[in-house]
Amino acid sequence: HGGVSGLFDYGPTGSAVKNNLVAAWREFFVVEDGMLEVACPAVTPEVVLAASGHVQRFTDLMVRDLVSGECFRADKLLLEACAAFPPPTPAAAAVAAAGVHGA
Repeated sequence: HGGVSGLFDYGPTGSAVKNNLVAAWREFFVVEDGMLEVACPAVTPEVVLAASGHVQRFTDLMVRDLVSGECFRADKLLLEACAAFPPPTPAAAAVAAAGVHGA
């Protein structure tokens, strides 16, 4: 089907088998031996994202907080900021629609 080497999609049964295998592995190596677990990000090649339409259709602008380093979607931040302001009065909406700017 033109898949990318090393990446797999699991159906419901495959997901259950995989989850059971991971749980058994975790129980044996992490819990019983008192080890610390580390999770790493999943990396998907660009060709997979392009084939699924993600590259062409998703263009969310991201911004980074300079203090914490945390990333946010810019459109969500704007919506939250705008929600803090009261809605415009009918007169203000009419002025804005007419393109008239006050001093």
